[in-house]
Amino acid sequence: MIERFLRFVNGSLLVCVCGSNISRFLNLCARHEIMFWKIQPDSPTQVSFYIRLQDLYELRPYLRKTKTRIHIRKRIGFPFFWQKYRARKLGIFVLLCVMAGVWVLSTRIWRIEIKGNSSLGEDAILEYLSAHNVTYGMPAKEIDNDALELSLRQDLEPVIWASVYETGTRLVVQIQEKISSHEETKEAEGTCMDLAASADATIASVITRSGLAKVKKGDKVKKGDVLVCGRQEILDDNGKVREYYYKSADADVYGYTMHPYEDWISSKMTEKKETGNKHKRYFLQVLNWRLVTPALHAEYTSERSVTDTRQFCLQDSFYLPVYFGEITTSELQEKTVMLTKEQVKQLALTHFSQFLSELEENGVRIVDKNVMIEQIDQNYHIYGQVKGCEKITTLVPTERKREEPVNESE
Repeated sequence: MIERFLRFVNGSLLVCVCGSNISRFLNLCARHEIMFWKIQPDSPTQVSFYIRLQDLYELRPYLRKTKTRIHIRKRIGFPFFWQKYRARKLGIFVLLCVMAGVWVLSTRIWRIEIKGNSSLGEDAILEYLSAHNVTYGMPAKEIDNDALELSLRQDLEPVIWASVYETGTRLVVQIQEKISSHEETKEAEGTCMDLAASADATIASVITRSGLAKVKKGDKVKKGDVLVCGRQEILDDNGKVREYYYKSADADVYGYTMHPYEDWISSKMTEKKETGNKHKRYFLQVLNWRLVTPALHAEYTSERSVTDTRQFCLQDSFYLPVYFGEITTSELQEKTVMLTKEQVKQLALTHFSQFLSELEENGVRIVDKNVMIEQIDQNYHIYGQVKGCEKITTLVPTERKREEPVNESE
């Protein structure tokens, strides 16, 4: 790669040598350390190859000695480029400015990628990086990767491993999050924890691994009630408490909970549909400066715009603060319609199904649902409750009791 670059800077020639003593000519060149490459025989009396520009005049004595002739077929490299465009000083100046600008931009970070996050959102991590002065456009040499990795592990609770590195103008932040465990999380801090109810519920099942269960199946509990206690009593021979043993509670406690549901739907609805008329505008953005092509069509009364943005990238990791894309604007037609009761029911069913899906995504198993609908003027009121079965535990510190001294004489 370096050799090719030096050849371009110094200049090279594609030449054709004709004569009956070509082999002798090539041997003389090799003996006197004249470099040539990509030798291509064209005929028994003609051969083509590349040589360096500075070696051209050194071929004269060997051409006379072997009675061969040379022809230049192609000129390659910066000396010929400069010779051709030296009169166009403005163009050369602009080219040099562009090259200098690209070189300056290559020393900064223009893209930040987050990998490995699941519970932590990308926006939260970017805000954390911004608070530590790691932002777009900052010099890459000012980023202390080791210090940033350490702060990510210390400040962000789910992160147990972090790696920060640069590739080109891209900064990659790769993290690994730990699997949540009540016992590991709190015992590492030396704090004994109970499991308390996170909501009002009726106990469905209790599976205890560590601690003392305070409830059983069928019990009704209020939010905040202790379900599994991390404090256990150690009794003496007389049945009195000799001491207390503390270890964080660990159990799976499921309960039946009630989730209220309410929705309002108006029978008078405004629909927006695309008419099919649309036009596109293109833009080029450099840093915060944006150039947008002019609108060749009149603005629509009601419209929707969608922007597709792409960042300019050389190869795989050399990103530049140059963005381009298109803005698609579609015409919308507004129309007011009156919904029938059947249409309202169908829309209400769609909203209710979305509500149930969100509950299931949060780990709630649907047991029963009771929803009613009533009409109030031109509005429909949908309300009711959904009975679900879910994990209802939350961590609370264990209440420590003072141990009373045991009278051994007794």
